[in-house]
Amino acid sequence: MVILTIETTGQLASAAIYEDGRITERTGGRKLSHLQEIAPMIGDLMAERGIVPAGIDAVAVSRGPGSFTGIRIGMATAKALAQVWDKPVICVPTLQSFAFCGYGEGRGERLLFCPMFDARRSQVYAGAYEPCSRTAVVEDSAWDPDELISRLREVSGAYDRIVFFGDGIEPWKEKIEGSGLTFETAPEEARYQTACQAARLAAVMYGAGELCDCYTASPEYLRLAEAERKLAEKDR
Repeated sequence: MVILTIETTGQLASAAIYEDGRITERTGGRKLSHLQEIAPMIGDLMAERGIVPAGIDAVAVSRGPGSFTGIRIGMATAKALAQVWDKPVICVPTLQSFAFCGYGEGRGERLLFCPMFDARRSQVYAGAYEPCSRTAVVEDSAWDPDELISRLREVSGAYDRIVFFGDGIEPWKEKIEGSGLTFETAPEEARYQTACQAARLAAVMYGAGELCDCYTASPEYLRLAEAERKLAEKDR
């Protein structure tokens, strides 16, 4: 099984090739340069691994939530490649992919992973998952931080600690620290979206037959873009 995976929902674009359990990843060097970096990154990665389009079984893409522009770039790239190469698409839920990041393995604790992305407008995109599980303990949503922390308190008794990921940590640091939860924040090198973790989930989804095509692949924003929200308010 060979899967090309694209991740552009965060500040740094990345791409990975999953080949029978082995993952090779490339990450961009400049923040928010997805449009300039993702295509050359994919070309270099395929050349490094000696993989041609005919040898790829599926194109996976991190579908969101996250940066609206980043999501659109990744989705457009994946759909274009899938159409040209005649390959199926795997739309990977970005928050759920953190359950497959590999952080904390072997620690002997029961952990709950909570990725949270800064969604602006006093909200975070967040959910909570046990490691390697696809079942949400706290559902993916655009949360008010107080409501999210309240939900985490409700489920926290079943876990030794909650691990926070994502760029929502910094703007809501004081609220997390005052939550009363037993928690830790993931270190910088493990905190953000990566094509590697998306590729691991994509492999699981491929095995489960969760595929679509370039015409039906769709993003997950979790809420309207600012321009769309204002237009909807104007129409009302």
